[in-house]
Amino acid sequence: MLRSYFVLIGGILTGAFLVAAFVATSASAGMTDDLSDCTAAKDRAAATACTRVMNSGRLPQAQMYIGFFNRGTAYRSAGDSAKAVADFTKVLELKPSFVRAYEARGMAKAELGEHDAAMADLDEAVQRGNQEWRFFYSRAVVLRGAGDFQEALRSLDAAAGLKADAPYIPLMRALILADQESQDAARAEIDRAPAKGEEDAIVHYARAAVDFAEGWVDAAEVDADRALALRPDLSSARVLKGRILQQRGELAAARANYEKALQSAPDSFDGYGTRQVAKAQLSALGKLEVAKRGDDVAEAKIDTAKIDRDAPLDCKVFLPATGSVITAKCSE
Repeated sequence: MLRSYFVLIGGILTGAFLVAAFVATSASAGMTDDLSDCTAAKDRAAATACTRVMNSGRLPQAQMYIGFFNRGTAYRSAGDSAKAVADFTKVLELKPSFVRAYEARGMAKAELGEHDAAMADLDEAVQRGNQEWRFFYSRAVVLRGAGDFQEALRSLDAAAGLKADAPYIPLMRALILADQESQDAARAEIDRAPAKGEEDAIVHYARAAVDFAEGWVDAAEVDADRALALRPDLSSARVLKGRILQQRGELAAARANYEKALQSAPDSFDGYGTRQVAKAQLSALGKLEVAKRGDDVAEAKIDTAKIDRDAPLDCKVFLPATGSVITAKCSE
């Protein structure tokens, strides 16, 4: 009998993904694939995989909320924010103490244009979140999108008070200052941001965004290209590249960049705002491919009779990024 267990790990911003843990058997190949796909939580196929995992009877009832959370993350990655909201709501019904679901639902509501409802969820996350800096950060992102720059900066200050070395905080502050046409102050924030490895791509993007806001298009393109060379999936840099190309009249190339950006993770740095720009520009250019919203993903029908709540779980942890399996203690 295959029994599965999920372990939460954090994304860089609001996204949280799951590592699936299980006992491998000769009949486990299909479930192993579904666990891996559900863990990735990156598209509608991942949402379908999560549904199969939840319907399999192999996921203990006490851990069902994790399946809904991962499926909600997959829906959100696929651009289906309404279904993401429904799944995050289910998470909170099953486990009200799981605060990250408030944050995730708030971001999904913001993507639907439900600003007041989004802020209510983000405020709840901040209130319950035991001083988690990311909740203040996400709040700032949504406030910036609504044009409330001063309150967004106050939320970033609160985040910085909890995590002074978080590289995203000064970079997001730089973007807000650029929105306010304070380019010199924005550049000072970028210069003080720590950068290493993939984070350097975000520094290049932030510098490009400030240059573009000031009209230095050629300089912006240099840094946008550097960002994409380091992280081809950085949706915000991809959108900025599209805007540069569109400004030059290279509309086909601009469209390709906007479409590719919408296929990337929604929670990449500045992904929330720039994805909205990508959708608007594709619509204006006459080639917005609306994601399918039909009933192509079955709802999870939980048969609790299949779940032996008292049975111990023997677990291993599958790491999709490396394709390896490691031993892990099995606990909720």
